[in-house]
Amino acid sequence: MIDSIKKNSLEFFNTNGLPNKKLENWKFTSSKNFKNFSKSSSSINEIQKIKSDELSIVFVNGTLDKDSLKSFKYSHLLEVKNLNELNSKKLLHCSKNFFNETMFNLGMSEFENGSYLSFKNNSVIKDVINIKNYFFENEENKRISSFNIFHINEGSEISIIEEDIKENHSIFNLKLNKFICENSSIFKYGKSFNDDSQTHSLSYNYYQIEKDVALSVDSMVKSSFFNKEFIEVDLNNIGSDAKINILNLGKKEQHLDNNILINHNAEHCTSFQHVRNVLNHKSTAVFNGKVIVAEGAQQTDSNQSNKNLLLSLESNAFSNPQLEIYADDVSCGHGSTTGALDENSIFYLRARGINYSSAQKILIKAFAKEVIDDFSLSSLQDISEIALDSWIDG
Repeated sequence: MIDSIKKNSLEFFNTNGLPNKKLENWKFTSSKNFKNFSKSSSSINEIQKIKSDELSIVFVNGTLDKDSLKSFKYSHLLEVKNLNELNSKKLLHCSKNFFNETMFNLGMSEFENGSYLSFKNNSVIKDVINIKNYFFENEENKRISSFNIFHINEGSEISIIEEDIKENHSIFNLKLNKFICENSSIFKYGKSFNDDSQTHSLSYNYYQIEKDVALSVDSMVKSSFFNKEFIEVDLNNIGSDAKINILNLGKKEQHLDNNILINHNAEHCTSFQHVRNVLNHKSTAVFNGKVIVAEGAQQTDSNQSNKNLLLSLESNAFSNPQLEIYADDVSCGHGSTTGALDENSIFYLRARGINYSSAQKILIKAFAKEVIDDFSLSSLQDISEIALDSWIDG
C-alpha cells in the first residue's frame, strides 16, 4: 500500500515542482535554495552504530536504529513494524492538505525504511523518552527524507522529547511524522532545535486525535538557518484538548516559520496556540495559524496568540491568524502583536541601577519565558532556558 502512495506522490511532485510564493503557505518563504540539494544515498548500514541509553530511541538519517531498542527500557511496551508491512488505510492516512504540498509529496516519494512504532494499550510511562535523530553525510547539500508513524494507544501516557544531532555538513532535513492518539490517552511531545549550521529543516507533523485525549506539542528553535514546520491536528471525537507552544529565536538571516491548522471536527474540544518569536539582525519569522470549527462542533473553545519581539529594524515578522467557524455555540479568539522592546520598561529598570544592556536582556528573557513556562515538560523548560540564556548572551 505504501508503494502506491509513494508512486502517486512522485507523480504529484514531478507535475508541480518546488513551491512558489503564489501559494498561501509559502507567501513569505523562499524555496530557491531547495534546488541546491540532491537526494542522500547514505544508509544506516554504512554508518557507525550509535551508543544508546535506556530512555532513548535512535534514528540515523531518518531510519530507526533497531539496535537502540535493545537497551530501551520500555521496549516490551512497544510494537515496531516497517511501513511496508502496514495495510491499514487508517494507519497510513495523512492530511489531504499535506498531499497538496509539493514538498510533502517529495518527502513521501523519497523516504526509505519508514517505521511504525506503537505503544500498547494502557502504557503509562512516567519517564521522558528521548528521540535522537542523528544525521551523517559525507557530502554537502544532501537531502534526507523520512516518514515515521507513532501510535499512542488507548489509555496510554507517553512523553517524548525529540532532538536533531548533526555534523557540520549542510543538509536538507525533510521530515514527515504522523501521530495517532487513541481514546483517553495523554501525549506530551517536545522538540528542541539548536543548530548553527546551514541546515534546512522542513517538517510535516500530522496528529490524529480521538476521544478524551490530552495533547501537548512544545517546541524551542534556537539558531536554525531555515526551519519551516507544518502542524495539523484533527480533533475527531469529543472531549479532547490540544495545546501548542512554540518559541523561536532568530539571528543573522535565519528563517523561522510555523504553519498550524487545528480542525475541530467534534464538540466539546479545546485548542490553544501560543507562538512567540524573538528576532535580531535580518532574521524572519512567519506565523500562519488557522482554526476550523466544523458544523456541529458545538462547545468548542479555541484561542491563538502570536507575539513577535523585533530587536532590529531589519528583522521581520509576518503573522496571519485565522478562524473559520461553522458552529454557533463556540468561544474562539485570536491575537497578534509585533513590536520592539518597551523603552519605558527599560527606563524603569535603569532608574533602579540596571545598565542598558542588562535591562534589555531582562525584558527579552521575560518575553520568552512566558511561552517556556507553558511547556508541558519540565525537562524541555530547563533545556529551553539554558538555550535562551546562551542566545541572549551570544
